[in-house]
Amino acid sequence: MADEDIVMTPSKKGKATHIKIERKKKLNLDESSVVHEGAGQNKGLVINKQEQADTDDLSKPQLQLGFMCFLVDQKTGTHFVESRRLKFWYAEGTDYYNQVSTAYDFFKELVRPENFPKDYVGFIKKCMKQMQGDKYQLAVKVDLEIMKLDDKDAPQSPGFNKEDLRPQTEIVREKLLNILESAYPNVLAVEDLIRITASDEHIVTAQLEELKTRELVRTLENGGVVRQVLDEKTGKTEVEVVKNMPMMASSDQPTIAIITALYCEKLAVDSMMENKRTYVKYKTEGESNVYTLGYIGGHKIVSTKLPAIGHVRAAQISSGNSTTRLLGGFQNIEHVFIVGVAGGVPHYTDYYKHVRLGDVILSRQDDRGYIYYYCDKILKNKQGDVHYNLKTWAPRDLELQKITEKIEEAQRSNPNLASWERYMLEGEQVLQGQETNFERPPDNTDRLYMDLGEDQVIEVQHPFPPEGAVVREGMPRLHYGVFGAGSRVVRSDATRLDFASRYNISAFDSEFDQVLESIVGNRKDSFMIIRGIADYSDGSKNKKWQSYAALAAATVTKTVIKSIGKSRIDQ
Repeated sequence: MADEDIVMTPSKKGKATHIKIERKKKLNLDESSVVHEGAGQNKGLVINKQEQADTDDLSKPQLQLGFMCFLVDQKTGTHFVESRRLKFWYAEGTDYYNQVSTAYDFFKELVRPENFPKDYVGFIKKCMKQMQGDKYQLAVKVDLEIMKLDDKDAPQSPGFNKEDLRPQTEIVREKLLNILESAYPNVLAVEDLIRITASDEHIVTAQLEELKTRELVRTLENGGVVRQVLDEKTGKTEVEVVKNMPMMASSDQPTIAIITALYCEKLAVDSMMENKRTYVKYKTEGESNVYTLGYIGGHKIVSTKLPAIGHVRAAQISSGNSTTRLLGGFQNIEHVFIVGVAGGVPHYTDYYKHVRLGDVILSRQDDRGYIYYYCDKILKNKQGDVHYNLKTWAPRDLELQKITEKIEEAQRSNPNLASWERYMLEGEQVLQGQETNFERPPDNTDRLYMDLGEDQVIEVQHPFPPEGAVVREGMPRLHYGVFGAGSRVVRSDATRLDFASRYNISAFDSEFDQVLESIVGNRKDSFMIIRGIADYSDGSKNKKWQSYAALAAATVTKTVIKSIGKSRIDQ
């Protein structure tokens, strides 16, 4: 505004430097404190001399946002970590929604990768210029707190591209198990495993023998190798290898199908079922199938695991064909659930919108009527404007969505109505002894990074719960929204966040477009996606949280299924 200046006043408090940036009427300026007034494009920016920090003034922000910068000293080449906090004060009467949206937009513009300030002066100047714009008029004062952390206080580096110092045999063994779990129930030849791991034949065969000794893999008659499910040994699930699925009377057919893609997702879903039996149909060539039949409440369920996922051509065909075989083989299916893990889209200032690792997102139609956006191509016109080429999906039957709306409504009125928390504990008991640990990882491993390019990374702190928010420590929170996918979109933080912003995406997964194509093509009108948050990318990057997130999604799925056909939700 023409009659006000943006005034910056620096101060020191302990180890912290404070940069106070506030709106002041020109008439209220203290000329004796001013050391510089901007001109030209910097007109309206005023710099005061350093003052003593006012403790009261700096300790009561209405909203704050913290982040860590991992920096390199250009003179010495040494790495160090710097804590920065943005604290906001707002015009009187500004509600919570406008507080968080103003801070969110301010922060996103400030750390935009293409013009992230490379030095202090640039960073402070950008803060001041943003305050000068009409967009942030509700923010009357911003305090930027900067503090270089001692080595003992600094968090560890994000460790991107960190060298794996484990013995080669251990690395190969883990690779083999991951490959066989991803391929399951498909059978892989030893020569394929050698090629995929790019490892020495002797190391691969020795590590396969080690995995066989631990009963984690098995060799079939043709010499092929497949992941062995622990349930087969414990007797928790009867497993039968079949040439063809047994015939079932129409009244005994499952009415609900659950589709998973990762090995831990399938284990988590199956742990929710009772009276279950697994049928495996191995093929030496082509796709193998695995189906587990059991009960959740009064509903008969069939769960399957896709042998591959992603958008390379072979995986694309495989996932679609597997879904078509499932729905063709069990023709009484009324509802289809796609259950597993995904990557959450963070909201850096709004506690309620922000998804954390272990939280669960259930699909819900947006204003356009869709639950899933898949981008297969990114186009740019001559002006540099980005256009996303989209495929979209939505269920025609909204019965499942109406059930989740009732769950949301019931929990809003009574936060203690969370039956999935009980199922989490029961699932962890059932899954004890599995090679994968399904217990919740420590919360301090839930770290949120932004890659700004040119080896610049910041770690953003999770938003604080507002006063009065009900916080259930160590338990997943439920969110409702739409999903996105596309390898071209998730390659960079900037593109992913832009796509998420345009289409209000809550989470990204590893490309289930062919699965959805098959579900809709098989005329299944009722389907839902339920995903536990395993990372902040597409669900595939953080192995530490994958199993817990998969179990969280499975428990919420059980809650929804047990509420199908009931006048009241499962409590």
